[in-house]
Amino acid sequence: MEYEKQDFIVVYPGQYLEKEKKALEKYLEECERINSRGPLDVEALVNGTLPEGTPGIGPVVPVTEAMVRYNHAKYEQENPLFNDAEYAKSKGFEDIPAYFAFGAHDDTFTSPYIPEVRDTLLVSQISHRVDQLAPVYPGDTLYLVFDERSILDLTPPEGSIHRTMALHQLGSIYNQKGQKVNAVEFNLTESVRFFKDGKRPQEMDFSKIWEAPDWTSKPNHFYTEEDYVWMKEIWKQEKIQGGDTRYWEDVKIGDTPAMTLESPIIDSVLPTAPYGMGIGGTRSLKKELLNEELFKTMVKREADGIYVLADKKDYTPAVPDDAQVVMIFDDGRRTDEEKAEEGGVDTSDIHSAGGEDRAPIINFFGRDVALHHINNWMGDEGVIKSISWSIMPAETHAAYGKPVPINPYYKSYLAQLPSMADRCVDTHGLTKDIALVKSEVVAKYVKNGEYLVKLIWWTEDIEGGIYNEGCAEVALKHRG
Repeated sequence: MEYEKQDFIVVYPGQYLEKEKKALEKYLEECERINSRGPLDVEALVNGTLPEGTPGIGPVVPVTEAMVRYNHAKYEQENPLFNDAEYAKSKGFEDIPAYFAFGAHDDTFTSPYIPEVRDTLLVSQISHRVDQLAPVYPGDTLYLVFDERSILDLTPPEGSIHRTMALHQLGSIYNQKGQKVNAVEFNLTESVRFFKDGKRPQEMDFSKIWEAPDWTSKPNHFYTEEDYVWMKEIWKQEKIQGGDTRYWEDVKIGDTPAMTLESPIIDSVLPTAPYGMGIGGTRSLKKELLNEELFKTMVKREADGIYVLADKKDYTPAVPDDAQVVMIFDDGRRTDEEKAEEGGVDTSDIHSAGGEDRAPIINFFGRDVALHHINNWMGDEGVIKSISWSIMPAETHAAYGKPVPINPYYKSYLAQLPSMADRCVDTHGLTKDIALVKSEVVAKYVKNGEYLVKLIWWTEDIEGGIYNEGCAEVALKHRG
């Protein structure tokens, strides 16, 4: 919802409103408790014997087979490594491995800036990273721990109606054996506003709290038969490397792995604490679009030219009954009602669209389709060591009429790629977009005895607009 600029208080860096001070003091105290905690007794963590009140202890996440397979049904329908336990064991795994970022939930690790006193919220410059130190399997239990939390005031010195804060969080995820399986880094920018006396609406629902660029102003694309011919050609070139080992020596800087493509995205996955991967969302219809007999069962929508199956349930995997979905807010568990009363924003509202409307696709969808792209390329003996992803840079917010200060924690990966140095994330992914994932090898090196390859990747819509950028570090087998 748009308001008049004069309805808001002008704020300055380091000069806080009286209603901000108490909440900010509490926030900084919690940051200090986490940052000064020191090394954690991981054995006590997994045994449940940590002293009460130990700072930085997050939720416990059960890794059920149903939830693992649920995510694979959306992103790895064809790869036996993620669907056949016996095949996975033959490749040296204990079971089918969970998807890379299972449990690495950004909204669990991030703590929003004073939601109880802000009036509106604008989010920009999301830039995250997850490192994998060991596989996660069905039956594991994950323990989420906050290791570092800081806040940086980016409000312009000349004053602004937005208080802009860079939020920076580091964390660790351990399994029930006490192994550290993931290290995480989550960065984002929050710009909040405060109404002048008498200007705040009596009721503040989601539409009145949430401020965002008009991402849906991006023109709708009507999918033609020529578009589907083009998609099918890309799918025909896709290859699951699988058991055909990709050796480190054979990879060259400048190599471009085969593109991967998700068919038009009908529904976005929704943020789901504390899994790190969302529920909902539709799977790719690649199989049906390529198979002549299955294609005959599809219906072409008049409004956008998108082919769908007659029954939506057939391309929307069912959420498992044992999904233990909770909302995480201010490091605690809250009901939706309590969260709303405290000024929180249920971000599932952002990514939901009714009927033929479009909605922004959640940030980690781009990460997950990039993981699929890399899984295809590296084969069963490759190991993704880290994945980073970024969306909504400052220049794109400005281009859409919502300028924000530059967050120093935001990482732009396309700038590292000579062939893409003049490009950036210039749009936001929306439902009805495709997800065309491209990448390029930019470095090869040896570190800690591992033979590593670095790829820069990005995700495009059908018009060539870029809505995710990222980087991945992959360990490959060495012939020696």
